[in-house]
Amino acid sequence: MTSTLGRFVTASVAVVLTTSGLSGCGLLDGSSRIQEALEYLPADMTNVVFVDESAISERLDVDDLETGASEKDIERWIEASKAEAYGSELRNWTQVMQDAAFSEFDVEWEATATSEDGLVRVTKLNADTDFDAIADDLEDAGYERSKDGDAETFEADLSSADATTGLIGDRYPGVLINLALVPDEHLIVAGAIAEGLDVISEDKDSLADSGRFDDLLDQAPGDDLEFAALDVDPPCASTLGRNASPEQQEQVLGGLGHPRNIGYFAAPDERLKVVRFLLDEESAEDDENSLATYLDGGAQDAGLDADFDTEVEGRTVIVEADFDDRRQLTQAWTRGEGPFACSPA
Repeated sequence: MTSTLGRFVTASVAVVLTTSGLSGCGLLDGSSRIQEALEYLPADMTNVVFVDESAISERLDVDDLETGASEKDIERWIEASKAEAYGSELRNWTQVMQDAAFSEFDVEWEATATSEDGLVRVTKLNADTDFDAIADDLEDAGYERSKDGDAETFEADLSSADATTGLIGDRYPGVLINLALVPDEHLIVAGAIAEGLDVISEDKDSLADSGRFDDLLDQAPGDDLEFAALDVDPPCASTLGRNASPEQQEQVLGGLGHPRNIGYFAAPDERLKVVRFLLDEESAEDDENSLATYLDGGAQDAGLDADFDTEVEGRTVIVEADFDDRRQLTQAWTRGEGPFACSPA
């Protein structure tokens, strides 16, 4: 199971419980959940990964589970989830976090945005989540509680985490690092929390304000997305390694182009969809021809056994596959292979 992209590691864990002053933006009338998520992410981010956990849980018929679930319920969740392709960053620690104040079962959606400068992850929790209980439990788990202006802060030195499990207080994983709690918006902000809080308080523009990913989202198969990955100027040929020669790149990638943007969408009852934006129509035609050849040859040889349909619409190359192939396609996305492969600029 693939969790969202990127892990931001520092020497300590910091959590901030914010006041009601950080409630400037929220769900816009008529917007989808991914559009809501973009309202909370900094405008200069170049990659976004979105996961709708509530939609996945509903499809798997495990949306009745709550933190503190019984062993029997955890077994039911594991059985239902074992074939899934994507999930939030907390999904890998669902079982151990049943003794914590929140877990994967409280997550509505998660969005992770990255750039060369860092990462901001925003997690929306259910409306009935008790943020005071989360703060108290963090302190009980060993986080140091203090004040920073009007905000309460919590810090735990990672050196105090269990050397075997990496857990803090036996229930919080080290990935929960540099966190901010925003109770009025039901949010947890991780990574570069100062940037994230500036956006939430509307002191800085968001990705929704900048419209950076609007063209990609216009290609989405609907508003009810379970998963979306959006890239501006995506990394290309990463699987070949930095030292791959032009001859090696040509042999593996053929005439694949270098898309300006790439988007990947998964929605229930829809086909998986990958969109590749090229600079012009001629480049798109060349890219589609090479991509179709690659998907039928090199990608199949590498184990990507899925039936793809490719087409060109203007300067956009569109690739579709069955929703049941989402595990294979998501794994290909993590490696930059299959319909996500491209040549260096």
